[in-house]
Amino acid sequence: MPKQIIIAEQHRIAAVFSEDQIQELIVAKGTHQVGDIYLGVVENVLPGIDAAFVNIGDSERNGFIHVTDLGPLRLRKSAGSITELLAPQQKVLVQVMKEPTGNKGPRLTGNISLPGRYLVLMPFGRGVNLSRRIRNDAERNRLRALAILIKPAGMGLLVRTEAEGMAEEAILEDLETLQKQWESIQQEAMTLRPPSLLNRDDDFIQKVLRDVYSADVNRIVVDSHTGLKRVKQHLVNWSGGKSPQGVLIDHHRDRVPILEYFRVNAAIREALKPRVDLPSGGYIIIERTEALTVIDVNSGSFTRSATARETVLWTNCEAAAEIARQLRLRNIAGVIIVDFIDMDSRRDQLQVLEQFNKALRVDKARPQIAQLSELGLVELTRKRQGQNIYELFGQTCPTYSCP
Repeated sequence: MPKQIIIAEQHRIAAVFSEDQIQELIVAKGTHQVGDIYLGVVENVLPGIDAAFVNIGDSERNGFIHVTDLGPLRLRKSAGSITELLAPQQKVLVQVMKEPTGNKGPRLTGNISLPGRYLVLMPFGRGVNLSRRIRNDAERNRLRALAILIKPAGMGLLVRTEAEGMAEEAILEDLETLQKQWESIQQEAMTLRPPSLLNRDDDFIQKVLRDVYSADVNRIVVDSHTGLKRVKQHLVNWSGGKSPQGVLIDHHRDRVPILEYFRVNAAIREALKPRVDLPSGGYIIIERTEALTVIDVNSGSFTRSATARETVLWTNCEAAAEIARQLRLRNIAGVIIVDFIDMDSRRDQLQVLEQFNKALRVDKARPQIAQLSELGLVELTRKRQGQNIYELFGQTCPTYSCP
């Protein structure tokens, strides 16, 4: 299905549209962002929870690292206790894996990874892995053989979905870029005093295109002439020196700002509200708590079907598709409980779950449906990827803990 990418580089906000609806928001704001690499200093070690707090330059909150995420720090020694692996004032090379939220500082890892267009280089990793979305056996065999051949000694490689069908030269060039990036990080780690930021995705346009550009994108709109040139340059570099066919690249020149013109700001305001209306008159309510997110489905003013059973089935199927979109749009993570309208028919329950699974399949955060409980509640989990929309754009009520 054709997609459009709207990039407001000045605001560091991008949106992916499909069928005139925003499917995904990309926002790069905040002091500590997922993927940032720091040279930090261990502040204190907590053996009771096998974790440590690391100073990465935030005066209010230290980063948190668990013993299972120490990576190369753990491999160097045979000791198992975190007190034998880390000590206060020790310098450590860490990467942000979860952005800070509420009173919690960023979650850190020692398993550094550097994403490129076609590959992810893991300097302290091992072996070769392929994206599960590459399903063609012949292509998987080709890419696996290539990755084994070009993998730097002592490192790991992940072959991304975007590598499917690409020439070996383009993949090799991507690897060379990542290796130079890693060499630069190592050099800075040796010369700078901690705490220091060593690496960040400062090129917002490159980050957006790398993460969401694919063959089904037919239009890209940016908010500056220099941004337009950089979009074209990135796409040419990724297409073997040729301009990709079937993609219209526009510079937004209208007097109305790009985020207002494409109703991105309006969509953000709507996504901060708990209620989401469905096309046929039903609606869903999305409520957050500290421990989980609860989503309730209601038939509302639905009048399209002649029978109650048809009404319930239709509303639940519409809700399944919309909930999957809202999870991506709001970037809701953790435990999620969905209360669909009760269905007596096992066949109807199966149809709704199949629809829900299909809608979730396009989500890069890989939501996993755990079970359909005896009460008819669908339980699922979604991997955290950056801050959610409430943390980015919500405001805390001064008299009550509400967004």
